[in-house]
Amino acid sequence: MSSNRKKLREDFKEETGYEWHPWRWVLGAVAASLVVWIGLGLLSVVTLPFRTGHGVAKKIANPNNVIFTYEHFHDLCGGIVGFDQQYATAAKEAAAFDKRTNGKPDPIGRNAEESARLHQDAAGIKLARQQQAQTYNADSRKFTQNLFKSHRLPYRIEDGVTPDCDGSTTS
Repeated sequence: MSSNRKKLREDFKEETGYEWHPWRWVLGAVAASLVVWIGLGLLSVVTLPFRTGHGVAKKIANPNNVIFTYEHFHDLCGGIVGFDQQYATAAKEAAAFDKRTNGKPDPIGRNAEESARLHQDAAGIKLARQQQAQTYNADSRKFTQNLFKSHRLPYRIEDGVTPDCDGSTTS
């Protein structure tokens, strides 16, 4: 068998002028694979910004995302309006209690405790409103979310201003 191989190699050398070296073929295949692999890697690096931009645009413009973002802003705005109404009611109740008791505690001191509780409730509602307004304002500054916020919703909600969630605000 080895004589047949030797004969084939010699015949190949006579016909082509080249000597047969199998390891050259293996190294050539490895080198070609490596060049293709590096080329594909470089191609992916070069196209990364375009692929990323396309992926982001596809996700942002997704109809479900657009609807979710619109509803998110509308719900936040409505929640702030609700907190404003709750705060007004709680502040009115605290003021009415203080007026009713003339700020004088009963002998056991329950009036002072009740007044403090009513004022704390009002302050808690105001704090929750401020936190929700901060979330609204932070989300409104995000470009990808602000794109799909309704034009009727305010860009920013300030303290002490109750939005009507349809474009105008009332104090």
